[in-house]
Amino acid sequence: MKSSPSRTAGLAACMLAALLCSVSANARHRNQASGGEPGDFSYYVLSLSWSPAFCLSSPHSAECNGPRRFGFIVHGLWPQNEKGWPENCDVHTQVPDDVAKGIFDLMPARGLIYHEWTAHGTCSGLDPAKYFGLVRRAYDEIVIPQAFAQPSQPIQQSPAAVLSAFQHANSKLPPLSLVITCSGQGTPRLREVHVCLDRDLAPRACSADAARGA
Repeated sequence: MKSSPSRTAGLAACMLAALLCSVSANARHRNQASGGEPGDFSYYVLSLSWSPAFCLSSPHSAECNGPRRFGFIVHGLWPQNEKGWPENCDVHTQVPDDVAKGIFDLMPARGLIYHEWTAHGTCSGLDPAKYFGLVRRAYDEIVIPQAFAQPSQPIQQSPAAVLSAFQHANSKLPPLSLVITCSGQGTPRLREVHVCLDRDLAPRACSADAARGA
């Protein structure tokens, strides 16, 4: 998804600093057939979810309570093909409790951790410990712009400015490796930033299917 200068009207923010996108394009959410061969995919999409916007619609979720105020959290690390993506490749393998606890600082809800493993991690060809270790490595490769790290005040930015901030903080990321997705009716809110990475976690261009919901 590309944002042209004519469509980058200002974003607003509420007390939770939830960005409001001026782009009237929601993340594409299509039905994807379940199944696939674990390990058979082209690259990864690291999905960073803007939790303040999520907490507006789901204020009672685990990541929306407690003393910590989150900015971007890890939604998931998704195996992706040039066209389409695998899901639910081996739903019988469970996430050990110590592995779930070990990723809780990046994915602060057990339901999210279990869902992402079942839907996406099982297609990586890795066991849960190695998969979530890879999730951490991928996250550690990306610098969250300071303005979005731990928001405590309202923020006004355009989608193009959000993209620019990520590129400025991550000079190795080419523009085509980043996708901004939005959701909601009326004035859509920033939903996620997607970063496309090859299987060695080096930045690469996103395919057309990468801007998706999951």
